[in-house]
Amino acid sequence: MRNGYLPAALPNALAQLKDALARRDRAATNRVVTSLLDGGAPLGAQWKAISQLMQVSGELTLAHRAIDAFVAASGHQPQAMYSKVVLLTQSNRLREAHDLLATLPADVPDPAGHAYVLGNAATSLGRIDDARRHLQTALRHRPGWGPAWLSLATAGDLATDPIGNQLLADGAAAERQAPGDLARYCYALGKLHADRREYAAAFAAFSRGAKLLRSERPYSRAGNAANARAAMTGFSPTFLETARQHRATPTNRPIFVTGLPRSGTTLVEHILASHSQVLDGGELNIIQHVAVTAGGVSGDAIQQYLSGGGTLDALADLYLHLLSERFPQPGRIVDKTIDASRYMGLIAAALPDAPLIWMRRDPLDSAWSCFRTFFIHGVAWSYSLTDIAHHFRIEDELMKFWKCILGDRLLVIPYSEMVDDPTTWTARLLSHCGLANEPAAYAPHLTERSVATASSLQVRRPINRDGLGVAGPYRAELKAFVDAYGADGGEPALSSR
Repeated sequence: MRNGYLPAALPNALAQLKDALARRDRAATNRVVTSLLDGGAPLGAQWKAISQLMQVSGELTLAHRAIDAFVAASGHQPQAMYSKVVLLTQSNRLREAHDLLATLPADVPDPAGHAYVLGNAATSLGRIDDARRHLQTALRHRPGWGPAWLSLATAGDLATDPIGNQLLADGAAAERQAPGDLARYCYALGKLHADRREYAAAFAAFSRGAKLLRSERPYSRAGNAANARAAMTGFSPTFLETARQHRATPTNRPIFVTGLPRSGTTLVEHILASHSQVLDGGELNIIQHVAVTAGGVSGDAIQQYLSGGGTLDALADLYLHLLSERFPQPGRIVDKTIDASRYMGLIAAALPDAPLIWMRRDPLDSAWSCFRTFFIHGVAWSYSLTDIAHHFRIEDELMKFWKCILGDRLLVIPYSEMVDDPTTWTARLLSHCGLANEPAAYAPHLTERSVATASSLQVRRPINRDGLGVAGPYRAELKAFVDAYGADGGEPALSSR
């Protein structure tokens, strides 16, 4: 017997866990893992794998308990402690991740990686001077390293910064990196040239980075279109109204903000998170787990789930449980889930009290911003101007469909109008979300919070018009997008097979 756990019971418990995972039985999986943790099962290094399983399924309480068991089993070895840093980062507990990593030896996981993670966490926390120092340390250990250069380039304006010359000088070292890291260096180089208003060189650098990534992450037009078609199948205003009438669980805690990447969603998130009743937010992707339980995102899938004995309250309870796993403190949460347009019907049916906001930005500005951005999670359509056009046309059709179905429940905010008249639009936004007027929401740049997206620095400045017309200097280079997006007489994007 060890820590109260009978070793003879361990094989049976692990068999139960394997069976629960195979059946995708979340409740049974959680029960077995909880039992193993409560009993102090002697799993040693296996706790790390269990922690990763729990993290992927959104069960962060169990994930953190399992990683703590792994750390304890290792005797608190620094490399095991680094695994906890990784989990804290994935859980968006960036301050804790930063502070824990700062206590570990500078060679954990390796000198460059240690400094790099510290730098990225500092950037998200708004500690720009610390971020620059750590990222430059990473580059001293690994010259030309694309990830470090990309983070450093996005930490400020490089127009007159001497570090830009260092970036150029590191080009030869960058060419020796793996394609993915070289692509990141190219995006950093593009940022340097753009800041210096060297537009042709900037476009060339971004194009090379995109080409490197396109070979690794191909975009499927047919797959994207099929996914969107499924998302719109089986929904009607009547369907959603009927769903609302059969609900018992309050579902107004989340506030969903969607739209194309770089369309102003992070700005809206930051405005809302500046309100005293809104705790935080981010790209949560929790609704994906609900879709798995429901058997899909279409109205037909939901109807089949309900006919099989499932309930909308059960779907809502799962979402709200996973939301509490991420944000245990009370308060409303902004959910900026990627591609929420594909889950809008499921969200509307399962969470009928949740406000819905859709950001719209000038298509050319949005296209250029997407093309020049390295997306952490990989956005395959962003590596080609014609693929960007294809994706944008799909999203346009989705927005029109959902606005028709959802009516006033879906607030569409034009980015240009918001930055031109932030007071009016902030008031409309707060009213739409059922939030009282508060001064802090009208000065979001004064709010201190971590922002782990490509817009982390922009939201720390007062709302401004700098994001308008950014594609102007590149209009000639963006002709392929303009031609593909504005083409008349062709089939709608969702007709693609």
